[in-house]
Amino acid sequence: MTTARSRLRVTVSHAAYDALFALACVLALPPWMVRALRDRRQWRLLRERLGGLPPGAPEGRPVWVHAVSVGEVKASRPLVRELSRRVPQLPIVLSTSTPAGFETAQREFPELYVFHAPLDLALVVRSVLRRLRPRLVVLMELEAWPSFLRVADEEGVPQVIVNGRVRESSFRGYRRWRWWLPEFDRVSLVAAQDEVYAERIAQLGVPRSRIHVTGNLKHDLPAQVPASAAAALAATLGLDDGRPVFVAGSTHTGEDEAALAAWRAAGGPRAGHFVLVPRHLRRVPEIQRQLRREGAGVVLRSAVRPGRAPDAVLLVDSMGELEPLFGLSPLVFLGGSLVPVGGHNVLEPAAAGCAILVGPHLETCQAEAEILRRAGGLRVVADARELAQAVTALLADPSARAAQGEAARRAAAGLRGAAGADVTLLQQAGLLAVPALEVPAT
Repeated sequence: MTTARSRLRVTVSHAAYDALFALACVLALPPWMVRALRDRRQWRLLRERLGGLPPGAPEGRPVWVHAVSVGEVKASRPLVRELSRRVPQLPIVLSTSTPAGFETAQREFPELYVFHAPLDLALVVRSVLRRLRPRLVVLMELEAWPSFLRVADEEGVPQVIVNGRVRESSFRGYRRWRWWLPEFDRVSLVAAQDEVYAERIAQLGVPRSRIHVTGNLKHDLPAQVPASAAAALAATLGLDDGRPVFVAGSTHTGEDEAALAAWRAAGGPRAGHFVLVPRHLRRVPEIQRQLRREGAGVVLRSAVRPGRAPDAVLLVDSMGELEPLFGLSPLVFLGGSLVPVGGHNVLEPAAAGCAILVGPHLETCQAEAEILRRAGGLRVVADARELAQAVTALLADPSARAAQGEAARRAAAGLRGAAGADVTLLQQAGLLAVPALEVPAT
């Protein structure tokens, strides 16, 4: 696979890009090292991003899956599971770009070799590719970096975009710089989420013959937490007294207070438990202070002890808790939607059978939210006042919230199948074929 662009154009654009990217890295290094002095995990991040792979890389030629951060790591689970089921002899490695993504990947894939992706410097990328010797690189969504695309192409490593999507804002940016980079026609294959994204990806330079619509991998995420695990978590957190649990998940600045006000309007502790899960853990101290200024009792997840005050807000200050909490909650407000963030993955609470409330800002999950809304599993509220009204009504009516939760679960279940379609596409393209000499002896 090679780009159709002229050699002169490739040389000029990459020389300019490499110089600017190297300068940016030099400028970013001092503050990065300061952070590393406070957090030893940053040393590993820096070392691996500069090409220092950790020990334990698998033998053979692995499939390299790259997932930028938490959302992409979670979305990759059905794909990794299906790859392992269909071609068990193929080793799989997984990289991420952020500390939160790395921690999530280690937790979600304890059996895999997980590392931080290299910085987009040609020498670093080439070094990592030659050490790992992947047969295939799978890029989740549209994580396409110019040097990575070029070097992998030169090294003869096919690159596939899976769960492909391009937001409108990103599409405009790519179009603006399309004369320069990235060279999207180096991509071997694209499995797009829907026709809109497929058309945008084609306009960025990937030949239409290489683009297929296979659906959204997030639709294939596990339906719910096992009942035994949910019961154990409820007992640990003091949420097992029979009162319903209202979860405000992935909240951003401005939404925590709205969720607290909605819970209080519904009756507060008399109506049910309130669990607040911010999108970014760095906001926890600020949220804790704000809740206390509002007169609310607060217990941190990390400080939960038997016999905790049942009327206190449970503020989650640890990673990886939201999905299990969906399994305990019949009612969820999903943040990033009352404020102009664009929303978050509405299918996770839907798969768990939660009645879902969201605000009007749903740009990143509009199609899924509309499917759930039409099915009766999701309600869009215009503002904090409507959120309070909806929470009050649903906490007071068990049958209504159960019906809404079941509608959400059924709608989410009807969307599955992307992982199987993606792996079938890779197999049909011959990208997962294992020569006889590579198959381990039994």
